[in-house]
Amino acid sequence: MLYTEKLQCRKLNMKSEYSLLSDKYQVRGFVTEKVGKQYLVQLYGVFNHFSEIDFNSLPNKFVIKTNFGSGSEHLEIVTDKFAINWPATEQKFNEAMASSYIGAILGETQYDDIPKKIIVEEYIENNGEDLADFKFHLFSNGNGFLQIDFDRFSDHKRNLYDLSFNKLDDELLFPSGDYVLPSHEHLVELKEVATKLAKGFDYVRVDLYLANNTVLFGEMTFTPGSGFEPFSSTSTDLKYGSYWR
Repeated sequence: MLYTEKLQCRKLNMKSEYSLLSDKYQVRGFVTEKVGKQYLVQLYGVFNHFSEIDFNSLPNKFVIKTNFGSGSEHLEIVTDKFAINWPATEQKFNEAMASSYIGAILGETQYDDIPKKIIVEEYIENNGEDLADFKFHLFSNGNGFLQIDFDRFSDHKRNLYDLSFNKLDDELLFPSGDYVLPSHEHLVELKEVATKLAKGFDYVRVDLYLANNTVLFGEMTFTPGSGFEPFSSTSTDLKYGSYWR
C-alpha cells in the first residue's frame, strides 16, 4: 500500500493521543518530558480569546498563532507591534477561532478535539536568514526521511534526504533547490531529538528548527498534507508505505 493511502487509512482510526500531540500548546508537556524544555520556544502566554492578550506586556517582536490550525489565517508574525493593525489582527483571530480547521474537514479529525487557544510565543531571530523547517518523517522500523523546507516566503523549495543526510532525487509537492546543510553535529542533534519524540509511534512527522545553532521544537504531525501531497514518483510513495508497519 502507498504511504499516502496509509495516511488516508489513519484518518479512519484516529487516536486521542493524536489530538493531544497535535495541540501546539499541550504538546509542550510531552516535549519537556521526552527531551527537555530547552527545546521549546519561549511561551509568553496562552489565551481563550484574543481580547485577553495584554500587548503592552509583550516585547516588540513576537508570534501569535492558534494551537489547532496552520496557514496564514492562524498565524501572525509581528516584527514591530507598533506598526500592526490591531483591530484587523483581532478580527483575523476571532474568525480563526470561530472556524473549523480545514484539516478536520478533510478527515483529520484529531484537530476537532483540541480545545481552541491562542498562543503568543517568542519571535525567533536567525541572523536575518529564513528559518528552515527540518521535518523528520519517522517509522517504527527505524526508517524514514528528512524533508527540509526553505525560502518559504519567497520561492518555496523542499529537499528530501535519507536519514544519513544524503540528498534524494525525489520531490514532494514543491521543487527541490540548492541548500547548504548545517554542520553534521547539528544534524545529529536534530535527528536524535526527532527520534526520541517519535518513539512509540508507527509513523509521525516531527518538525524542528535550527536557529542560531539552537535546535527548537516546532510541532508533531500525524497526517502530513492530509495525505494528498504527491511524491514525484509512485515508487517513492510505495517505498515509504512499505516502511509503515
